[in-house]
Amino acid sequence: MSTAIVNDSEKLLDVLFENRGITDDKEREAFSSDDGSWYDPFLFNDMRKAVDLIGEAIDGHKKILIYGDYDCDGVTATAILVRYFKSLDCDVSYIVPQREEHGYGLTENIIDKVLETDPRLLITVDCGITNCETVALLKERGITVIVTDHHNVKEELPEADAIICAKREDNTYPYRELCGAGVALKLVEALGRDGRHKVSPGVWRQAIEAAGIATIADLVSLTDENRTIVKKAFRSLKNPVNPGIRVMLEMLLTEGKELDETFISFNFVPRINAAGRLYDSREALRLFLEDDPKGAREAAEELTRQNDERKQIESVVFEEAVRQVESPSRPAKWNLINMKGPIVVYGKGWHQGVLGIVAGKLSQYYRRSAIVFTDDSIEKDCVKGSGRAFGDYDLFGSLTKIADTTVNFGGHKKAAGVVVKKDKISDFMNALEEVSCEDLAVDEDITEVECELPVSMLNRDTYKTIGIFKPFGIGNRKPQFLTRDLVIGGIFPMSNGAHMRLDLISRETGESVSAVGFGMGEYLNLLLPGDVVDIVYSINEYIFRGEVTLSLHLDDIEPKVPDEFLWKKSDIAENLYQSGMGIDQIAKLAGEGARERMIPNADVLRACYTVMKETSGGATSSFDLKLFAKMVKVKTDLEVTPFQLMRSIEIFDEAGLIQYGVIGNSKISYSLTSPSDGAKPKLTQTKSYMRLVNG
Repeated sequence: MSTAIVNDSEKLLDVLFENRGITDDKEREAFSSDDGSWYDPFLFNDMRKAVDLIGEAIDGHKKILIYGDYDCDGVTATAILVRYFKSLDCDVSYIVPQREEHGYGLTENIIDKVLETDPRLLITVDCGITNCETVALLKERGITVIVTDHHNVKEELPEADAIICAKREDNTYPYRELCGAGVALKLVEALGRDGRHKVSPGVWRQAIEAAGIATIADLVSLTDENRTIVKKAFRSLKNPVNPGIRVMLEMLLTEGKELDETFISFNFVPRINAAGRLYDSREALRLFLEDDPKGAREAAEELTRQNDERKQIESVVFEEAVRQVESPSRPAKWNLINMKGPIVVYGKGWHQGVLGIVAGKLSQYYRRSAIVFTDDSIEKDCVKGSGRAFGDYDLFGSLTKIADTTVNFGGHKKAAGVVVKKDKISDFMNALEEVSCEDLAVDEDITEVECELPVSMLNRDTYKTIGIFKPFGIGNRKPQFLTRDLVIGGIFPMSNGAHMRLDLISRETGESVSAVGFGMGEYLNLLLPGDVVDIVYSINEYIFRGEVTLSLHLDDIEPKVPDEFLWKKSDIAENLYQSGMGIDQIAKLAGEGARERMIPNADVLRACYTVMKETSGGATSSFDLKLFAKMVKVKTDLEVTPFQLMRSIEIFDEAGLIQYGVIGNSKISYSLTSPSDGAKPKLTQTKSYMRLVNG
């Protein structure tokens, strides 16, 4: 982060490039261009072999089968190849497995259906890299098999005729992060460049559009060639060639919405994924393959209906999962207090189509990686799970270490699927906990601020400068900024208190700005008009009735308080204390009179415990230290610093009143308990308290 206040767009541009390690003019130009990194597809291992085999199939009028996957990446990858082969009048068909009936990949459960189509050439997209047995079976039947995939490989590769996957150990392609549709796009490019079977401009643009959507959907790194694919896609999506994409965008791009990666992620992609989550991917593929606008609209409307149904199911499963995580009856070794690794929950009858979404929501809610299991699985006596990583945690890497506790697993660093024997779920959880403890530090998510901006910089020019760095995503974070000394002019609840909007005024210049805090409804009772705050936020554009306005989306808000060190730098004070520094030494750093605001007296201990008891509800609860300290102030009118609150928690734990655990940097999980001997706890006789008073 740049510590200086940035007052002009040119300086802001420099800071944003520097923060991304882009230093020279050539790198800047490549990053900013719509035609940045783009590699020769024949740099892929086996690409020449694959192109020759496909060319023979086309020229020999052989039956071609595309075998895909049921998520957005797999559906779009399937559509890319099907449209290409249809443009050449090939005998092409496709199969996308049904999640509940067949499972993921080229499995034995669907092999009979594959053989019924009697293909001479089978091309997998977004799957196949781990399906050694089924590929061998197809080869025995005389079928030529080409595997295209982007998932992590295991020790053994399938004995396919060609394998196009940048994750293979002997990879020769310069970029390893393409999604499944990105790999399919490069295959089509190679086929066109070969000279024998050209790609028409219309087919190519539709392939770019589909691959761009999939690259955003599959949460791969938005850097290098992926960045170029997405930028080319957005250029085409302004006037889409694909009829289905055009219809869907017409339906969803209502006033006020901007066509960008956020819109695609939260509006377009969920509708495509809903089909494969709940039923099969037929309607999703129909959307991408339909040439008739009427048929495309029917598909778009059906996908929207399925997505609404998915939301309802997901909501129920998420609520049940949260209850399970926080249940007092959950075994102590797997509750939030004692577990150090990913959260693992299992529910009977939970729809497997929403497991990944629920895992993602749990990981954000608890700021920890999560895996959600269900017995709704085609594998007998097994449970099927889907996981999502939080922070920089390597989920696939952890599963690889405990592969012997699983029936099967696959995926990549941020997301994975896993199957475990039902009677081995405890073994799996124990093993995962053990290996995860080795990598605790990476299960963190730290907000990175680009620089500090005055209110005068919150304008259209700044927004245009930020736009140079789009699209944002993994590997290219959306810029977040800090602005200090803002007076709250108004506080307004949104969506029945789930969100909030603030009117903010610069204390220095009197300039005003509006900010929205999504999911920050808990602040509504902790802030008052007139409070002075510092905020961390991203800058967004909103269009209403033709008028363009800027809106700040809050990531964090920090009220100004007298104890700057004990609030703003509470993490430093905490780290010093945990490293063994005495209270008197820390108090000197904090300033005059700080010692009494660091040691919890009887009133502070009483207030903290009272509020903890009120908010626990008899279950495991969690809170942010600073927010909870503010809540104590609101409920008891007693000023409590985060440092005092943390010391109170340690005292309560030692006295047997609570059990607690630390989540991330500043979040605490706790449950109420009673002293084992039934005696009244003597808080001032605990070692934690004595350490404080002895300095």
